[in-house]
Amino acid sequence: MKVLYVNQWGGLGGAEISLLRVLQNLKEEQIQPVLACPPGALAEEAHAIGVEVVPVQIPSLRHRDKPRARDIQRLRQAMMCCDLVHAYSVRAGWYAGRLCRELHVPMVWSIHDLFPFLWQRLWLRMVAQRYAQAVVAYSQILQKQFGDGLRDKVHLVPHGVDIRTFAPLEDTQRVLVRQHCETPADAPVVLHAGRLMPFKGQHLFLQMAQHLLQKRQNLLPVFWLAGDASMGDHRYAARIRARAHSIEPQVRWLGFQRAIAPIIAAADVLVHCSTRPEPFGLVVLEAMACGTAVVSANQGAPAEIIENGRTGLVTPPNDVNALAEAVHTLLADTERRRIMTTSARRVVCERYTLEQHIQRLVEIYRALL
Repeated sequence: MKVLYVNQWGGLGGAEISLLRVLQNLKEEQIQPVLACPPGALAEEAHAIGVEVVPVQIPSLRHRDKPRARDIQRLRQAMMCCDLVHAYSVRAGWYAGRLCRELHVPMVWSIHDLFPFLWQRLWLRMVAQRYAQAVVAYSQILQKQFGDGLRDKVHLVPHGVDIRTFAPLEDTQRVLVRQHCETPADAPVVLHAGRLMPFKGQHLFLQMAQHLLQKRQNLLPVFWLAGDASMGDHRYAARIRARAHSIEPQVRWLGFQRAIAPIIAAADVLVHCSTRPEPFGLVVLEAMACGTAVVSANQGAPAEIIENGRTGLVTPPNDVNALAEAVHTLLADTERRRIMTTSARRVVCERYTLEQHIQRLVEIYRALL
C-alpha cells in the first residue's frame, strides 16, 4: 500500500516529530510512505530515513491565501500514484481533501488541535463529513470536537512511544547526561520540555522554581528548560530568559533537543504546565516511559493519561503553589517516586507503544481500501 502523508509545516514541532517516528517505523511490507510538505527540517529528516519527499507549500487558511498552481499539480500527481492520503494537519486536510475527492482517493485526516469556538468546530465537522473517509483523534478531548454525528468516522488513536528509546537510564548513563548538562549527579532535577510559547507555560515553570528554591532544601533543585522558539514565540522567549536570570545559576537552558529521550530519563520530575487544555502532550508519555515522575495540569489529554497518585500527579491549571507543592512532594519522597514511575512505565508499555499506534493506523488504512 502506498500512502501519501501531507503536512502543512516544514519545521519540527511535536506533531512533526511524531510523524517522523511513524514514517521510520512503518513496515516495508505493509506501507510505502511518501511525504508532501514544505522544504525544511521535516523534509530533510524524512529524506535521511529513505522516505520520498514531494516539496509543496500549503498556504494559510486564516489569510485565505490561494495555493500555487505548481504545488497543486505536485500534490495531484503524488496522489494519483498513491492508494491513500493521510493529511497530518488541519490545513493539509482542507487542501488535500478537495483533490482527494476529485481523484477518488480515500483520505485519513489527523487532528492535533483544539478549537475553542463553535464555528470552528462546525467547520471541522463539515470538512470531515465532506472530504475525509476517516479521522484520527489522538485523545478523547480531540474526539469530542466532532460530536456524535461523526462517531463512526472518528477513530481514537493515542500517540505511541518507542519504549526502547524512551526507557530508564543506567546510573552511569544518567551521570554522563547530567555532566553534559552541567548538573551535579546528586542534584534534584526538574525538567520542562516544549516550544517556548505562552501556552506551554514556561513562565509558570519558572515561578514554580522560585517557590521551590525558597524552601531552601539541603540540595537545591536544578531546573532544565528544553526547547526553543523556532516554532514558538520569540518575544515570549526573550521575556522568559530575562525572568530566569533572577534564579540562575539553578536554571540550565538546553535548547532544542532532537534526541530528547536521555534528557527526560536523566531528570527526576517532568513538569507539564500548559495554560490551556493540551490536545495530547506527547512528552507526558515519554516521561512515563523513561521512568521520570510527571506533574501535569489537570486538564486536556494529560488528565486522560495520568492516574493521579498512581502514575503521576495532577494539579489545578495555572496554580503555581499547587504545582510547586506537587513537585516538592515527589522530590522529597524517593520511594513514592520509584513506585509511581514503575507503574507509569507499565501503563505505557501496555497501552501507548509506537507499535500499537502504527498498527491501529494500518487497520484504518486497510478498512478504506
